[in-house]
Amino acid sequence: MGWLRKSAALLAVAAVLGGLSVAFNPTARAVLLDAPRGDEITVPQAQSLGASALWIDARSRADYEAGHVEGALLLNEDAWGELLIPVVERWQPGMAVIVYCDSHGCQASRKVAGRLRAEAGVDTAKVLRGEWSKVGAR
Repeated sequence: MGWLRKSAALLAVAAVLGGLSVAFNPTARAVLLDAPRGDEITVPQAQSLGASALWIDARSRADYEAGHVEGALLLNEDAWGELLIPVVERWQPGMAVIVYCDSHGCQASRKVAGRLRAEAGVDTAKVLRGEWSKVGAR
């Protein structure tokens, strides 16, 4: 039983030291903070998918008309029922779906991607992490 207690104590110390090394290492901290979440995709990852991905613009119609990723479909919460139909018609099971809005701080893409997964069964919907304008605007 003593070895079990010592092992647990050593693991705890290792965890604390590992956390401290990240806390005081700016490079490690930046990498961890900038790492994409499970529902996100980076610009380079998205670009590697090429034309096989379905791009969804979660911004307003006016912003979409001012410029968007080439081939992207408009889908926002303001006109969800009307705009969802072309998205569902174009989507195929297993097809990568990338939802974007103005910036990483914009929550519209996260909300639209969540609704696509929950309400439309589009389980491959990911949120673009990074600026959509770097992908290729039209």
